[in-house]
This record gives sequence, structure tokens and C-alpha cells, in this order.
Amino acid sequence: MGKRNPALRTSAASHRIPARYMAQLVDYLESTGIDRPLLLRAARVRSLDDPKAQLGLRQVEDLLRVAEQASGREDLGFELGRRIKPTSHDILGFALLTSPTFGHVVRLITTYQRLMQPFFALSVQRRAGRCDLVYLPVAAMSHRAMRVLQETIVVSNHFAFGSMLRDDLPTYDAWMSIERPPHAARYRELAGARVHFGDGVPGLRLSLDAALLDTPLAMANPRAMQAAEARCKSLLQRTPGRRRWSEWCRMMLRESEDSRPTLDQLAGFMNISPRTLARYLAAEDTSFRDLSLEVRTERARRLLRDGELSVTQIAYRLGYGDVASFVRSFGRRTRCTPTEYRRTHAVQTGRSPRGPGSD
Repeated sequence: MGKRNPALRTSAASHRIPARYMAQLVDYLESTGIDRPLLLRAARVRSLDDPKAQLGLRQVEDLLRVAEQASGREDLGFELGRRIKPTSHDILGFALLTSPTFGHVVRLITTYQRLMQPFFALSVQRRAGRCDLVYLPVAAMSHRAMRVLQETIVVSNHFAFGSMLRDDLPTYDAWMSIERPPHAARYRELAGARVHFGDGVPGLRLSLDAALLDTPLAMANPRAMQAAEARCKSLLQRTPGRRRWSEWCRMMLRESEDSRPTLDQLAGFMNISPRTLARYLAAEDTSFRDLSLEVRTERARRLLRDGELSVTQIAYRLGYGDVASFVRSFGRRTRCTPTEYRRTHAVQTGRSPRGPGSD
């Protein structure tokens, strides 16, 4: 196997978020009667009071898991987004508030995204009078974290942009890759936002009128903004931004299972060539083909366990040209046929092996 590149020998621990963001969620939950020490113990956090404290992705995931279990709610991303203000971003927030135009705000959040939320990368795309802010995940995270963090980004941006523009934010579109949540009606609170769910590739996109970029801001102070940005540059240099490529690719494939992105598409998302991405994966002892088969097989297992679709329906749902190809591929990775797997699972769980999912 190829020699590992030390620069790529990383895990989710290399992505850390300032604890002050999650502290706002914990504060809110505590106000509703949730046990604060319980939440902190679950995330292996002693305290959220240190302004310089940071949380790793796994700590964030543990905190979100326990928070949802303790509260019985799935709209915590929306609640957290409502509580994050420009001032929540420390020195970067000061730079945002003193920017001369909204275009400067967009440039700052694009450049210093890792200081706020290192689990997603942000890029700006201009097209036909529109300015699109595109957030793509760069850390391998759980489905729950993907859902909560996407909602947090959309909601916090909406209220931040609205306050900077003095509540004169024109109608815009927000596309999220997550499925439509049970609390989708809450998005009516985002006046002027047309929110769309289930948008294919993992991540989200905000599409704004490009004319907004020239809008002057009320608290403009270019000299103060420049001084604040100088400090942001210094902080960015000390912020890790590495990743394990195999974990990232596996997550992208898992979260976009219906659209099935190609190696070329994933490489394009990260502005690298397909050959470079393939080389990175080889350095981690895997390949795009292996990861694709792994993710597709795991989804097949899940669909077989659910029992709602027949083997034939599952084969076509997963993109196989015929059932025989699906059976062969599944057998090579599991050493049993799809029907045998379903029957074994039914026996282990005490369910009937026949039903709506049987052939």
C-alpha cells in the first residue's frame, strides 16, 4: 500500500469549534429545565465558561445527541441559529459589524469561515445577477450533526443579514440537502426566505440578489474593520484545517445517496483534480470505488432491514441495472444474498421475513 501522507493523517478531532456557540444552546436548554451537568458530561466538557475553550466534532455530536434525547426536540438547530448573533463571533463579529458594505461582510465570512464553523467550507458563486453562498461539509460528521448545523447556518445567517441590512433583506432562496424536518413550518419565521429541502449534494446554498453586495452598512468603520481583520488573520493561521479524505468522501456519499456523486464531482467540490483525490484516498489505503461500494452496501442492508421494499425495488433504488448485478455485488461484500440477509435479520429480531418488502 502507498505510504501515508502525515498531512492527511487526521480525524474529526482536528476540526474544533469555539465552545461559545454550543454554550448558547446549553444555556437555552437549561432555561427549559434540562440538566446542564448531564449535557456537559455527555460531551466530555468540564465547562463552557472559558471564552477560549473549543469543542471537537465528536463532542459536538455527543452534545447534540443528548440534547435531542433530553428535550425530545428536533428543532434545536433552528433554536441555536436564532441565538447566534454577529457579536457571537468575537473579533470577527466586530469586523462584520464595521464593514462598509454587505459585500465586505460576504468576503469576511468566506475568508474566515473556519473561525466560526470549521465543519463547513464556504465559497461564493456569481451567476446571472445572483450571489450564491455555498456551504460544503469538510469534516466527516453524523447525519444528526449535518442536520442541526445546516439549520443553524441558515437561521443564523438570515437574522444576521437582516439586522445588518436594517430588516430590509430582499426575498432569497435557501437550499438545504437535509430532508424536510417535522418542524418545517417554523421556517415561516424567516420573512422573505424561500427554504427548500432535499437538495441533493450534502451542504446548503443561499442565493441572494447580487445588488445587495453594494449596500452600505450603518455601522461602517473601515479603519476599525481593518484592525479587526488583522487579528482574524492571525487567528486563522493557528486554526487547523486538515481532514481525512476517506472519512469525508464516505460522508458525502452517505448523505447524497440518491444523487450518487462521482469522483470528479467530489474532487470539484474541493477544487482539486480527480487524480489528486484518488491519490489522497490511496494514501489512506482505500479508493473511491471501494468507498462507493461500502456505502451502497450499507444502504442496501438498511433497506433490507426496513422490509418496505422488495429486493428488486432495492436494486433499482440503488442504481443497479438489474437485480443479478445487485445480488452479486451484495454477496461479494457480505457473503450472503439479499434474501438470506433479510431472512437472518427477521429471525434475529423476531419479525416475519415476509411482508411488503418480500419478493
